Amino acid sequence: MRVFAFFLLLLSLFSFPFSKTAGTGIPPNESKTIGNKLPNIEFVSSEGKVIKLSELSGKPIILNPVYTHCESACPLMTKELKKVIPLVGKPGRDFYILSLTFDPKDTVEDLKRFAMSYGIGTNGWFIVKAKDKSQLFKLLDAIDFRFATLPDREFVHPNILVFISGNLEIMKYLYGVNYDPLDMRIALSIAKGEESFLAKVKPYLFFIGFLGLLATSVFLIFILSGKSRLTNTLIGRM
Repeated sequence: MRVFAFFLLLLSLFSFPFSKTAGTGIPPNESKTIGNKLPNIEFVSSEGKVIKLSELSGKPIILNPVYTHCESACPLMTKELKKVIPLVGKPGRDFYILSLTFDPKDTVEDLKRFAMSYGIGTNGWFIVKAKDKSQLFKLLDAIDFRFATLPDREFVHPNILVFISGNLEIMKYLYGVNYDPLDMRIALSIAKGEESFLAKVKPYLFFIGFLGLLATSVFLIFILSGKSRLTNTLIGRM
């Protein structure tokens, strides 16, 4: 029984990293969005500059819908992005990041405050709002991002990163508020149009690990059973 309990503990510890959450809200329907091209809308940055989406073509774009006065998931996503981005590349050189507010009431001052709060918004990382409400919802519809409005300008929304190709096509989504550097590298390679070795083998990593765990568990059971038989033999001789 102790060996069996030990096996279950190992399995639970191994499986935990594979459990991810999209957060609250309804996640995008990827079957309808992957491969679609984004509308060439205009943004206003935290510096007050107007940027057309097409100006960022040529490099992958990591799009992260947030809202500036969020006190829960959006800060977590932003802090995690800031932590993991240096491990996967350099914004402005390898890709761009767009932290896009989906709150139509957010102002440039709100964007500026958000950028300053997290020390972001330079060197290829843009904190932006859509130039107007109609352009905002064109983009949100394109990525199938849906949210519900609560009192006091709070929102229920999915927590996502959208990886966009250099020709502005939707290529990949990541969900949740914690990001594995390996997942990020794979998503960026997909956004670049590359099918990396990591992307090919990742779906099988769990099963490979599970087989290794199973083999280890069987080996431990065999060793412990052998020790138990040896102990019983020694006791019998005494």
